Amino acid sequence: MPLKIRVKPEGKIFAGGAVLKNVGSRPAELLILSDSPVLRDDYMMNIEKRGESDVSNVYFLLQVVYLFKGKGEPLDDLVVNTLKSFTKLYPALTSEVDAIVDHLSNGEAFKALKLAHKLLAAQQQVSISNDEQETTPSTAAL
Repeated sequence: MPLKIRVKPEGKIFAGGAVLKNVGSRPAELLILSDSPVLRDDYMMNIEKRGESDVSNVYFLLQVVYLFKGKGEPLDDLVVNTLKSFTKLYPALTSEVDAIVDHLSNGEAFKALKLAHKLLAAQQQVSISNDEQETTPSTAAL
């Protein structure tokens, strides 16, 4: 089934192995006719950001699985074992990681990626809050 996607000016998407950028000043509408993995700009993570946190490492791994159709490959066991190791470090996230593993097991890599995207967004909110809390006492002392 074709996928219609709107790309903002200067926005990027990954589609079928290529990164496309809208260089125009208006939104562009594209119709993806093949069954290729497609990611919008806000879902793409470059390799440089992968090491920023444990959650970003998990997200990057799931992004690779989605983009390169890892379903059914020998890599699946490695991915699942990595996710289970992650829950040993972060037991509070066990239910979210279990849901991600279920999606991967059902061949739903994008749904797994969406759940990981929520974890990534939540982690960024927590780190922003922590940064604000750390700066507040020091500015109060001045």
